[in-house]
Amino acid sequence: MSEYRLPLTKEETALVQQIDLSGTHQSHAAAHDAYLKNQEPILALLSSLEQRNAISEHWIRYWTDPAYNPGRIKASRQGLFERNGCSGTDIYIHPNFIRHLRYLLFGSELPDHIRSAFMRETGDPQWVSSSDAITLGKYARKQVRENGMIGATAAEEFFKLALDIGLNLAPALVVMESVKQVR
Repeated sequence: MSEYRLPLTKEETALVQQIDLSGTHQSHAAAHDAYLKNQEPILALLSSLEQRNAISEHWIRYWTDPAYNPGRIKASRQGLFERNGCSGTDIYIHPNFIRHLRYLLFGSELPDHIRSAFMRETGDPQWVSSSDAITLGKYARKQVRENGMIGATAAEEFFKLALDIGLNLAPALVVMESVKQVR
């Protein structure tokens, strides 16, 4: 994950380099230290990206639209933070936001060869029909099995990739549901 999917300014690149994007730490103290150090650069980065309108519309929908977060609890990803008592800028400095920030900066966390193969298989996303989405879902499921990935984790990443390459919500959800079937 060395290439940003957003064109960043030099200042934004410097801010990203200050952020601990790992999301995992060896101790509670290390996690708390990362949380404290991340606050200022995360808020400055998001502010800069917002001022430049650099955040894609599909990422905003992924973050704010409940339809993009299927499951038992009907809330957007942002709404889940709010349901848990987190609001405003506190959401963006919360340690659980790091995975969403990684998606914003780097896209889906799938190996490059799988991303490329899926994009080739998809072709022009504007022409993907419902039946094409079923075929794409089967293809993604095959990739998950062949590469020894965990279905539940890979499903979210294929969903992100489908959105990133321009699939509409309905076909992206079909792909995600198909990958979730991997056991």
